[in-house]
Amino acid sequence: MTASATHSIHIDAPVQKVFGYIEVPANFVDAMVGNDIALGDVDRNPDGTVNSYEVSFRQLGIHMKTTMTRKEFVPGERIVDHASVGIDHVLAVEPDGTGTKFTYGWDASRLAAFLDAVFIHTDMQVLVESMERIKKGVEALP
Repeated sequence: MTASATHSIHIDAPVQKVFGYIEVPANFVDAMVGNDIALGDVDRNPDGTVNSYEVSFRQLGIHMKTTMTRKEFVPGERIVDHASVGIDHVLAVEPDGTGTKFTYGWDASRLAAFLDAVFIHTDMQVLVESMERIKKGVEALP
């Protein structure tokens, strides 16, 4: 059993611009909604692509850290980052008329879904707010 959520929005920017923004861990972490979320070390592959990165945050007053490992990277299309706490973050882009359709979703293991349901209560509004932050960041670029 898993828990998941997915949502899409339109961003008034070309696909490559949106993808270039979301592939940067700092931009993704800055868009996260929560308490004391910060980017830690970023490990890059020899070609410069991201291998993994650390994210620290606070939940229920406890400081925590997770390592995000880039499981999938299809330039201009899709990124899947797996958090060591058991959640896959899926980011996808595709052409959409005058801009880009940006889709963000998460898929959690049974344990992560249980902990979320009992303690954290992530809902669709958190997902939508994070996406709106990404949209605002991309559309503010020159």
